[in-house]
Amino acid sequence: MSGLLRQRGCPPALALRRARSTSAAAPAAPQQSAEWLRAAPFSQMPGPRPLPLVGNLWRFLPPLGEFSRLDLAETLLAMRGRYGDIVRVEHVPLKRPVVYAYNPEDIQKVFRQEGPWPVRGGVPSLCYYRSVTRRDWFQGNVGVIVSEGEEWLEARRKVNRPMMQPRSAKHYVAPIDRVAQEFVDRMLELRDEDGKMPPDFKNELNKWSLESISVVALDARLGCLEKALPADSEPQRMIDAAMVVFDSMMRLDMRLSPWRYVTTPAWRRLVTALDCIYEISMRHISRAVERIKARGDQRESSGEMSVLERLLVSNDDPRVAIVMALDMMFAGIDTTATALSTTLYFLAKNPEAQQKLYRELRAKLPDSGQPLTAETLEDCGFLRACVKEALRLRPVTVFNMRRVMVDDLVLSGFRVPRGVDVILSHFAITNSEQHFAEASRFVPERWVKDALGGFPARQAHPFAYLPFGFGPRMCVGKRFAEFEIHVLLARMIRRFHVEFEGEASWKTTMMHMIASPLTFKITERCPADSHGARA
Repeated sequence: MSGLLRQRGCPPALALRRARSTSAAAPAAPQQSAEWLRAAPFSQMPGPRPLPLVGNLWRFLPPLGEFSRLDLAETLLAMRGRYGDIVRVEHVPLKRPVVYAYNPEDIQKVFRQEGPWPVRGGVPSLCYYRSVTRRDWFQGNVGVIVSEGEEWLEARRKVNRPMMQPRSAKHYVAPIDRVAQEFVDRMLELRDEDGKMPPDFKNELNKWSLESISVVALDARLGCLEKALPADSEPQRMIDAAMVVFDSMMRLDMRLSPWRYVTTPAWRRLVTALDCIYEISMRHISRAVERIKARGDQRESSGEMSVLERLLVSNDDPRVAIVMALDMMFAGIDTTATALSTTLYFLAKNPEAQQKLYRELRAKLPDSGQPLTAETLEDCGFLRACVKEALRLRPVTVFNMRRVMVDDLVLSGFRVPRGVDVILSHFAITNSEQHFAEASRFVPERWVKDALGGFPARQAHPFAYLPFGFGPRMCVGKRFAEFEIHVLLARMIRRFHVEFEGEASWKTTMMHMIASPLTFKITERCPADSHGARA
């Protein structure tokens, strides 16, 4: 396709700078504070010292590089173990200077001082695809995922109310629950004679996730849960493409790659996969828009509009709604399925917690077939605690990133100058005994208030655990993702006792996930057993 060529001969590095020249502008630097004047210079911050000519590049290259065989999660832990709670890494070709922050106080300071339009960075390949390679498709509206600066702020304002209001998410509990019940029924068909899920059960969870998010983003069902879904079906092609996208972005944006200057195989795979997601999604989005137009203003007057309808009604430019729906489809496939499988694994390995959750669900859902409501989910405090605890141990994303856009940011007593990227290393913090007692154990009770309104264990710093980010760039789909996870997990544990043989292995690409086959063993519970003993 012509889009695979660099448009008009513009090198990616130059095009990216042009695309961001107006959107990533920072506010004027304030006067240097007394804290800044007292702080140690950036050059004295701990970190690996560069060698002449090669800098720190060799540390990330096999076979001798100390970080070359580690994934992102392992690198975060290794950096902290060797250099401490604040680490500086400079002189890596094609990379900005980076600070790794492991202190919640520093993380709080970064978020509190990030200015009116936080600069996240981290996905230049997707930014280039939308702003240059496929600019004829996106026409300058690249969405809240990749835009920066004032451009991002304007885009986020247009989608905040429909996406972030609690009532918007509650509107979808019933259809999300119907999808979950269908998936739980399908699990009985998928299990083998020993009650185990197939080795490709992760793909089945991705189908559930795509079907659930399509209800929200498109007001439609895609048919992902149909039996024997063909490999060339639209849902399966979208799932496969999403896997290619995450793998390609890892290779292009997180590792050393010359894609900004020459077309690489990983770049070509990324473009092909993104084109696939875009083309399939646009067909369904266009159908949804036509359905909404055909209905007229009936639902608007009743106040029962869907998210897509609210986005269309509240914005003069329909492309705002279209790009937001596209982002939801793109970002909502693998992330939600990963969070669900992680929580299910920890419940399978901790039968006491699973039993406690089952008792809660049985009390709230005496009849396993009755509909789940938003109010019921709000009453299931231990259900929410189980998800929080699983994502503390194994967060879907192991870090967040911000670019320093002011001159006087001081972290752990060191100056961090403007333009430096700060890696907020949540994974290392949430797994640290310094911040969480018995950090390696799955203890959902740490998130549950006791009868007196207090907590059973000392509370961690409020910025030690931020699975969906913080502040104006908090995940815009947070409420929908939580509802999807809570609903399916409730349906699973209410109906099945779940086991997992052995210990799972983990890997970190753009997400932190179980690498082992998800061969969960399920056993239907006895409906008449009020004490929750499995059949």
